[in-house]
Amino acid sequence: MLETLIEYLDQYEELFIMIGVISAAVFILTLLLTPYLLGLMPVDYFSSSRKSTLEIKSVWDVVKFIVTTVIGIFFVLAGIIMLVTPGQGVISILLGLFLMEFPGKRTLELKFINHIPTYKALNWLRHKAGKPPFIR
Repeated sequence: MLETLIEYLDQYEELFIMIGVISAAVFILTLLLTPYLLGLMPVDYFSSSRKSTLEIKSVWDVVKFIVTTVIGIFFVLAGIIMLVTPGQGVISILLGLFLMEFPGKRTLELKFINHIPTYKALNWLRHKAGKPPFIR
């Protein structure tokens, strides 16, 4: 049994090294980008009186929508990977969800922000970006 495992590890050694390098790169990227992207969000983003609507008035709005959705999908996928590898998995998933647009997004965001440890973690990351805390 142990010999089979050692053979398997030897056979796929390059793949495991590549996965480790990608995991480390994504970990560093999320450490750098997460506080910055949370800092871009308005302070009242999670306010219950704030309405979340998608307005597309120009080509620039469509490009912005596509770019933020792609970045959001990247963060969600990276967060899922970081649940089993080193990194800020849950926070990355949340950030990805905040960037994307989908039905029920506002309700989901308000449920997440009302979870006290999540609220504190997001505000801690905003503090690292030099921004004031979110208002609920």
